[in-house]
Amino acid sequence: MSLTTFRWPHVRLIVLTLAFLIPSSGCIGISAHLLYFIKGGQKIDAEYKGLNGKRVAVVCVSENVSYGPNSISSMMERSVAALLRERGRKIDVIHHEEVADWIDTNDWNQMDYRDIGHGVAADRVLAIDVGGVRLHEGMTLYKGRADVVITVYDIEDGGKVAFRKTLPEFTFPRNGARHTTEMSENQFRQLFVTVLANQVAKYFYDYRFEDDFANDVRSLSY
Repeated sequence: MSLTTFRWPHVRLIVLTLAFLIPSSGCIGISAHLLYFIKGGQKIDAEYKGLNGKRVAVVCVSENVSYGPNSISSMMERSVAALLRERGRKIDVIHHEEVADWIDTNDWNQMDYRDIGHGVAADRVLAIDVGGVRLHEGMTLYKGRADVVITVYDIEDGGKVAFRKTLPEFTFPRNGARHTTEMSENQFRQLFVTVLANQVAKYFYDYRFEDDFANDVRSLSY
């Protein structure tokens, strides 16, 4: 095959094959780094660009009974917000504490996200509903699962639903599981939320295939 016909799809196939064939974390790291030497990577456009240049409240509700800074919902809110600030196009994400203060003060009943939008003067509300959360598979294995619905409410347009995405059962790791001797439950919860937050946030900014793949591979090396 000549250099003129060696295109990105061929490179992607080779790298994906290497990543799945190489079992050790050290070699996984090598295969991930190979992606950064490839020029002209494939760009993935955001599915919804309506958060760009807007004041956005990120709110997550989980059926998980636990509440606090280490709860699934709080961790998701902070993680998604951080990704939008870092990678979005001038997305003005309202600080987590400001949203939490409004919810506490107004005794919000977790029914209408539009109320939060009006209360904190947001242009958009990014609502993340997380259900069916499980972190264990049996007594000795970690495998995270969750059902997720993502909704954007356009407060500037009367609170209409501007975007909605339903993720069928999100699973991490997608293949296999992690043994409980590898990490604590809190560590696995953080890793699970980090991967899930990346999956949610990337609907709202452009990214390159190799960056996305490298993040997935890197998460497996922990």
